[in-house]
Amino acid sequence: AEMSSFLDAVRVGDAVTAPSELRTIGAQETIEATLRKLGKHKILSLPVVAKGAASAHKYLGIISAADILLHLLFNEQFVSALEELETEELSIKDFNHDVESLLQAPVKSIIGQRSESKLVFLIRPEAPLSKVVGHFAQGVHRVLIGTNDKPKQHWLFTQSDAVRYLRRHLTHELVAPTARLTLEELGLAAGPKNMVSVSPKDSAAAAFQKLMSTRWTRKSNFDSTGDEKCVWDLSALPILDSKSHVIGTISQSDLRGIKTENLHELLLPVFTFCEKRAGKKISVQVTVTPETTLGEAICKVVDARVHRAWIVDGGRLAGVLSLTDILSRFSTVDFSYLSYYQRSRL
Repeated sequence: AEMSSFLDAVRVGDAVTAPSELRTIGAQETIEATLRKLGKHKILSLPVVAKGAASAHKYLGIISAADILLHLLFNEQFVSALEELETEELSIKDFNHDVESLLQAPVKSIIGQRSESKLVFLIRPEAPLSKVVGHFAQGVHRVLIGTNDKPKQHWLFTQSDAVRYLRRHLTHELVAPTARLTLEELGLAAGPKNMVSVSPKDSAAAAFQKLMSTRWTRKSNFDSTGDEKCVWDLSALPILDSKSHVIGTISQSDLRGIKTENLHELLLPVFTFCEKRAGKKISVQVTVTPETTLGEAICKVVDARVHRAWIVDGGRLAGVLSLTDILSRFSTVDFSYLSYYQRSRL
């Protein structure tokens, strides 16, 4: 109740100090053009808008690099070309030529392949932050802020923005009581029985295939099928050594900067791929323990500019604390990532 009243008193428009420019892509633009725009600006997602200036504010969905990779990694033509490239039956030039046709389809054709890509929320700037956090607590990663009559003044507000706002207010009298509790006390330390992970020997393509074929399900009022369940993709998997120690992370963020010319790099070992995309060596992973307070965990993920912290107990991986988990503890909508973590094939 205390947290709800705190978030109710904050306007979402006041929760971001300097909103970044909103970049969009036309619905008829090709998947390749979308990939290039994502790569050029080193961003992970683009709202897809209907054609024509008069309808510039009509959003059809939000496409991410992960949507495009999903379109490719489970396509027989792309997988076959990737396999031939690996066995040197194809050159990189021939590989790029073979997959080119897959990238010429309009980007609107892949909206909805992942549940979140077809969900677009336009929230008014004066709406309470609690409304947005309620969406985030159900697994939504980003919403649009603005009004229908001023489409040029829209901006994206993400889970990271919300957690950064909490980071700045951890000592507030309504936030501190929750922030002082440990992950164990908040029920966030109990991980799934079978944690899905990848090996440093796996190729990036194999790692992303595993990541994108791992789903979790939760009840949600966003679903329209009537069974009140929504299926979401995981956004990251841990890279473990032989002793179950976390030595890296493969996530959708590693797709930043991916473009047509470097799709062949998906054959690289996952570690090498992540380092190449980041432009630096993989650093020590952000970890917490069951005894870590929520406030400490928030500081760790915000200061490291990451989207999760791996929970370790006795040096071994025990679970994951996602931004969704964090925000669920500051919302009346309570859906923990960990409780609904499950694996199923596409």
